[in-house]
Amino acid sequence: MSRPLKEKKFRAKMWINERICKAVLLSIFFCQISHAQPAEAWEKIFNGKNIDGWSVVDPPVNVKVLDSSMVLHMTAHTARHSFIRTNRKYKDFIFEVDFRRDRTIDSGILFRSEATPDSAFSRLFGYMVKIDPSLTRMWTGGVFLDFGNGLNWLHPLQDDARARNSEKSGGGWNRVRIEAVGNEIKVWVNGIPTSHLIDDKYQSGFIALKIHYLGGETEKEKLEIAYKNMRVISKNVKRYAREIDLPAKSTIGKNAITYFR
Repeated sequence: MSRPLKEKKFRAKMWINERICKAVLLSIFFCQISHAQPAEAWEKIFNGKNIDGWSVVDPPVNVKVLDSSMVLHMTAHTARHSFIRTNRKYKDFIFEVDFRRDRTIDSGILFRSEATPDSAFSRLFGYMVKIDPSLTRMWTGGVFLDFGNGLNWLHPLQDDARARNSEKSGGGWNRVRIEAVGNEIKVWVNGIPTSHLIDDKYQSGFIALKIHYLGGETEKEKLEIAYKNMRVISKNVKRYAREIDLPAKSTIGKNAITYFR
């Protein structure tokens, strides 16, 4: 084969390879765009100044706004959980929030929650992402159903060391991401997958922050948890959903771990 012919074939091969590389890069680029979360997709649901857009459920509730954060304390001599919830209900959504806390305070993020009868133990039922006060169990990021006089753990974390260590042990801010799309629920804490489940009990409802009842433990009134940077995507949610490397656990029609109060 003559040298000019070889050079011609070489240039043709290089041109083809270059076109392939460009096609791959464009594919990656457009894939990233389709899963990007531009600023305009997010809606802030806490203004960092007051609790406009939120309602107190079952007072007394010790809540104040400091340094652009919603700061919650438990109240002594209370016998039922209290909440501060959004005024708006959400069906399919992506929710992100940062929290920082005294390590032994008991709290959680309720979602797709609905009002309950006055006779119930709690005035809201729904799914809850646990913020666990236990220093040994460490189930922050697990999900349970709170249904008044009891609760069902849908996604406990006893067999997942990665999830159990997702919360920062030395304090500081932690980021929680919750995706609820149809009957699929995904949770991350600090970017670490903690829960992935399929359940259809609750379809729509409020997002709420839980304030645990305290009874006579007056010394625990000093404990606090702060939430900030609360934002939600509620339109075109599937477009912005993330992949998760936890297999989905179906709890539809199955008995989960149950505790009664």
